[in-house]
Amino acid sequence: MDPDAEISADYLKTINLLKSENAKLRTEIQALQSIESTDATQLSYKEGQLRFQTIFELSKLGNKVITADLKITQINPAMVALLGYQSKDEILGTRILDYSPESLHAHWKALQKQLWEESTPSFSLETVLIRKDGSQIWVNVTSILIPDQGENLGYTIIQDISEQHALKLQKEEFIGIASHELKTPITSLKAVLQLMIRMVKKESSIPEKISNLAHEAQLNVGKLIHLVEDLLNASKLEQGQLSVSKKLFPLSAVIEDCCNHVRLDRKHYVTHSGNLALQVYADKNKIDQILVNFVNNAVKYAPASEEIAIHVQEQDDHVKVSVTDKGQGIPAEDLPHLFERYYQVSKGENHASGLGLGLYIAAEIIRKHGGEIGVDSTVGEGSTFWFTLPLNQDAGPRF
Repeated sequence: MDPDAEISADYLKTINLLKSENAKLRTEIQALQSIESTDATQLSYKEGQLRFQTIFELSKLGNKVITADLKITQINPAMVALLGYQSKDEILGTRILDYSPESLHAHWKALQKQLWEESTPSFSLETVLIRKDGSQIWVNVTSILIPDQGENLGYTIIQDISEQHALKLQKEEFIGIASHELKTPITSLKAVLQLMIRMVKKESSIPEKISNLAHEAQLNVGKLIHLVEDLLNASKLEQGQLSVSKKLFPLSAVIEDCCNHVRLDRKHYVTHSGNLALQVYADKNKIDQILVNFVNNAVKYAPASEEIAIHVQEQDDHVKVSVTDKGQGIPAEDLPHLFERYYQVSKGENHASGLGLGLYIAAEIIRKHGGEIGVDSTVGEGSTFWFTLPLNQDAGPRF
């Protein structure tokens, strides 16, 4: 059996066991608080504690218990080994922040806030820990709250994912290099096709079939360019290098010209409404990219919807831009996941090819602009994808 698969299975099994025991302990504590303590109740409570402690000590994964101020009060042998120490005494009483790079302290403070201030039952994150010898390891952290004598403690399970993280970085680097190398020949091909189409238009003797093939080639090159751009942007996002270059420009500068490729397919038409002259403070190229993605999705997932409507609506110091189709709509269970990385709607007639990166990248771009992004959809009626942007340089994020 694959060792990584075995560890992952043990990881999930441990989490589920801990959650189960946690629920039992909560029930037993509530019983102790509400009724007169009996020998049977006390025995049941002690048995629950014993089961919990057994799982804690024997787990192959790093386990620890922390207080609300992130102080380590219990730790298992696997966690001691993970951090490169020899005994529990070297770690007990220290804070988990002592083993975290200062630049990543925000990860643990987010966990602290979620668990103790917002009373979230569980919290997960990927972060870095520093071992005794100074080396760093990437870990997956899952924490749950457990009650103990009137206070809530954080039970944390830690899995070393350094190898998986290294492979992930190699994959992202490969995607970035490959995508960058693909840009030059694709750009040249696009230029050649544009020149060819101009020549076709001037020559009345060229058969209509050849003209149609040239248009089809241009459409497919456009799709290829979008795929490569998605790969490049996803790689930049992963490395924290996706930047935006903001300036003031009218929405008409992107809306009126963003969808010429759709008009070429002769199956759909794009309509505009609202005040396209509104000025936004944004990255023009990236906003164009989002609009193209929204319109392309309408073409792919709502092929029977001939009209694709772009609407601009002013909202205080922000503007809302919407792209609406009259297709089959999106199932309610898919809506919360549409802006996740690699997620694709793949049910029934809505299935279409792609990387599942476009909406994920769009969400990150809008976040960097201090705007919002979302979708409204009803099955059988259609979908509206929308985003908001500041109208001027002084407009800040909306919450």
